[in-house]
Amino acid sequence: MIKSQFESATDYLLISQGCFDLLQAIAGKLCIAMQEKQISPEAALDLEQSGANAIYLMATAQLNFQRFLEMGRQVRRELRTSIPLIANMADFNDEQAVALRQVGFAGIYHAVRMGEGVVNRIKLEDRLQSIKAARRAGLAIGTCVEPIGPEHSVEEIVEKIIIAREAKPGFSGAMRRVTLPGTSLSQYGMVGEARMALIVGVVRLATPREVPGNCTHEPNVIGAVAGANLFWAEAGSNPRDVVNYTETNRGFDVGRCKEILVDAGWQVLEGPSKLC
Repeated sequence: MIKSQFESATDYLLISQGCFDLLQAIAGKLCIAMQEKQISPEAALDLEQSGANAIYLMATAQLNFQRFLEMGRQVRRELRTSIPLIANMADFNDEQAVALRQVGFAGIYHAVRMGEGVVNRIKLEDRLQSIKAARRAGLAIGTCVEPIGPEHSVEEIVEKIIIAREAKPGFSGAMRRVTLPGTSLSQYGMVGEARMALIVGVVRLATPREVPGNCTHEPNVIGAVAGANLFWAEAGSNPRDVVNYTETNRGFDVGRCKEILVDAGWQVLEGPSKLC
């Protein structure tokens, strides 16, 4: 997902994501806005009961780390199975990586994004150090080549594919940038699903067989046919959407993600994720 960095505490976004595995991967996520309310652990429990294979908690870069840990601890306590809990958050150090593991997180999602250090102020080395810290702490790693726009060259996409595979993740993949009118990047438009399917296929071919997962977003049949075996279902707030509850607009629910994957010829995995 593309995350914006905000100044106000009322603009924090926390996203609880339910992950589904299809043969090796399928994914879904529940998105909850952090404005004047706390995350409800019951929301993650609902995802688990709907068939999620992992639960992802995602926060904007400004969310207090201790607050994030406490939310993770609460969610882990509510879950009824061994379903993995995965953190998607800002860069972190070795001490914080160990803390994530201690409260019950099994892994992290972290990516070196397109235009890193150019369209944002995040250093490439900070991203890489976070991934290394996660590995030293025994956390599984998931990543993706994202967010891809029409302006990105083949050379930059290939560079990010190589960076992703060298992280030795449980899954990689490719995701397009969703254009929001009025933003600084809206002038470039959005990559079509057919073009993205080609990139998803290239990522799969360029990534070792030891990396079982290959994600894309948003869910679509042609992406799954091209090799995407990890999808994300969404509910609640979504930085790619313009409504408060994305399930009423852009977001796909778990059932719809499963339907798309089955339509593309995949068999949906039951039980905890094998990517984490």
